Amino acid sequence: QRYQSPQALNAAWGNVFWSMEYDSFDQLDLPNQTVTEPNPSHVLAFRRFSSDQVVLFNRVQCDEIRKYSDRPIIHNFMGRITAFDHYDLGADLDISSWDSYPMGFLLDRVGADETAQAHYLRQGDPDFQAFHHDLYRATSAGRWWVMEQQPGPVNWAPWNPAPLPGMPRLWAWEAFAHGAETVCYFRWRQAPFAQEQMHAGLLRPDRSPAPALAEAAQVAAELAEVPYVGTATAPVALVFDYDSAYAWESQPQGADFDYFQLVFDCYRALRRAGLSVDVVPKSVDPSAYKITFAPGLLTVPESLRGGLVVAGPRAGSKTEELTIPEGLGPDIARLSTKVTFVESLPPFAPMALAGGGAFIKWREAIETTDAVILHLEGGAPAAVRQGQMIYIAGWPDDAGWRRILEMLAEQAGLDLLNLPPDLRLRETDSHRFWFNYGPCAVTYQEMTLPAAGVHWEAK
Repeated sequence: QRYQSPQALNAAWGNVFWSMEYDSFDQLDLPNQTVTEPNPSHVLAFRRFSSDQVVLFNRVQCDEIRKYSDRPIIHNFMGRITAFDHYDLGADLDISSWDSYPMGFLLDRVGADETAQAHYLRQGDPDFQAFHHDLYRATSAGRWWVMEQQPGPVNWAPWNPAPLPGMPRLWAWEAFAHGAETVCYFRWRQAPFAQEQMHAGLLRPDRSPAPALAEAAQVAAELAEVPYVGTATAPVALVFDYDSAYAWESQPQGADFDYFQLVFDCYRALRRAGLSVDVVPKSVDPSAYKITFAPGLLTVPESLRGGLVVAGPRAGSKTEELTIPEGLGPDIARLSTKVTFVESLPPFAPMALAGGGAFIKWREAIETTDAVILHLEGGAPAAVRQGQMIYIAGWPDDAGWRRILEMLAEQAGLDLLNLPPDLRLRETDSHRFWFNYGPCAVTYQEMTLPAAGVHWEAK
């Protein structure tokens, strides 16, 4: 009934399905149930709209609460969730919190291979919890809690092993080292009924102590002796941008291209180098940090200048509406580089970097007059630099990230460590904390930490 003639119908069909242009809101439906893939700009717009609705719903609740109470408002987030913009929602909260389930997440959403899953089965991934501590600290002016800390086996992961003795203590101390005000446990007593009756608590179903209760009590006693661990601006920043996550979910161009994983790989490389990290929005002032990393950022704002910035891959490669810029990407001020084509790489086909390391999952062919600072084997440019802006034209593997850090460390004034795979370091303004995520003791620089060990020293 909407179209009064076949000509009008044909015109509308051409607009919607071929040119992907819309003349009226009447033409807009949900971006699903299409013959082939939906318009990625339409998908991106829908993701933004959906996020805005979540933020608005939360704001309505906060506004109502504040009519009757001046108590701080807190809400808890989850691990590896990008369904809404947590910065936008956190702006209406006084305190952000999250639900930390290291072992459940290892098997459910970290993306670790079977070897890593077996090694960290009872400890959780060494970086996944820390990443979310740093992310959610940035979503509500620095105040954050762990609302639910895993104390024992959960009930919802594919498999649900018990923690290695000492890990509940380690998880709590790592949260405090990243600035948590509070660590709460889910839950106090394991319920003997209903769908979560297999989810452990600090007490067993018969009200007797479960293993984690003694570790929680130990942390409480230790906190009484060390009541202040401080927070401090980290030496490096890492941009995490929900809008970019929506964009690359809308048009991944590779079966395993995942924005979260790209940023997380960079975060892991920084942690393996012994660096503390601030996860930040793209509105960050880079001059506050020695290096700011911005991999995969959909659009790179003009404000992202004033310090050493490492962008790419895919940074500035599209407009806000997810179209290719007229002058090709990366659309980044100060760079004279163009991406001529991209290729997504299957797991069995990495592209080696000259001198060590490789690009995995994603590689960009570039034309440039900027200084080339990294090459692929065969001579093609892999990373360029113009002043304080560096662009990486691919997704580095672990060795590739390490090479990039080593290239920049002296200029940035960073002292890099080469930590054992299981050991992590967190610096605050008052203490230095060491955490052993391994199932065996680790010795490093004349310090030996037992399995699940925690060590701190005043600065």
